[in-house]
Amino acid sequence: MRALEYITNKSQRKIWLRAFHIWQHRSYELAPLSEEVHVCASCGTRYQGNFCPRCGQSAKVGRFSFKKAFMHFLDVWGIGNRSMFRSLRDLMFRPGYMIRDYLRGMQSAYFPPFKMFFLLTAFSLVVDHGLGLTAEEEAKEAKKEIVEEARKHSKHVEMNNGNITINDVEVENPMYKGGVKTVNWMNMLRKKYPAIFALVMLMLVSIPLYYFFRKSPIIPDLRFSEFFVALVYTSNMYSIYSILGTLFNSGLLKLIALLMIFVTLKQFSGFSKKRVLGYISLSVLIFVAFVVIVGGSYVFILYKMSGA
Repeated sequence: MRALEYITNKSQRKIWLRAFHIWQHRSYELAPLSEEVHVCASCGTRYQGNFCPRCGQSAKVGRFSFKKAFMHFLDVWGIGNRSMFRSLRDLMFRPGYMIRDYLRGMQSAYFPPFKMFFLLTAFSLVVDHGLGLTAEEEAKEAKKEIVEEARKHSKHVEMNNGNITINDVEVENPMYKGGVKTVNWMNMLRKKYPAIFALVMLMLVSIPLYYFFRKSPIIPDLRFSEFFVALVYTSNMYSIYSILGTLFNSGLLKLIALLMIFVTLKQFSGFSKKRVLGYISLSVLIFVAFVVIVGGSYVFILYKMSGA
């Protein structure tokens, strides 16, 4: 009921939004240092503080619980620490501010960006291909294969996607063949090495983006390496919302994933909304033009090599 009151009551909604805005800007704060004297259960060292200075064990070991057992289970996969959940939360609700905190030195408070990138890429593949393929979709795919196999043995003239077939003899179009070969090669790389492919694409996109964001009001001396780390975290944020959208079959969450890219760069850079939108649009146009030029050149080379 309290949550409903915040939505319906205008004054309460303003208070909540103000509190949320303050929380977004506030950096992560470590727990205060304990002044109590502890004896480490692992090495027997007497010390003051939250962790043993000799072996690093926490002063709050305590007895085993289901929560602790679950964290140990997650630790097998490299995500069994609190920084992972804190990073997921902050990337969803304060991504740009979190990235700024990380680049300013708060690196132990957050999960490493590249490790998270590869974990989310792997999890995204499981969600998209392991959970998203329903029995109905499998049936559709099977029907497509049957239709394609039947077409291979047809005895009539047909044109499909630029290919002309006469009595099972295909009239080759070198330019079209080169384009198909290029697309198939790119798809093969994307499916076989999804994380590496995404990282390379991100690197290419980061070049024009960095040109526009390199002198932002918040970080006027931004380095390219720092900006690339920021984009990796931005990609992680996009993956989180996209995975949730797939799990809940929600187009709204997938739309939010795209909008949050804009929000992240706005929070991170401190530029105005119009300037961020303009910079993103220009960078996308530059990237698309680059892909078209490189792809077209490759297709033209294949066309020439075919002897046409």
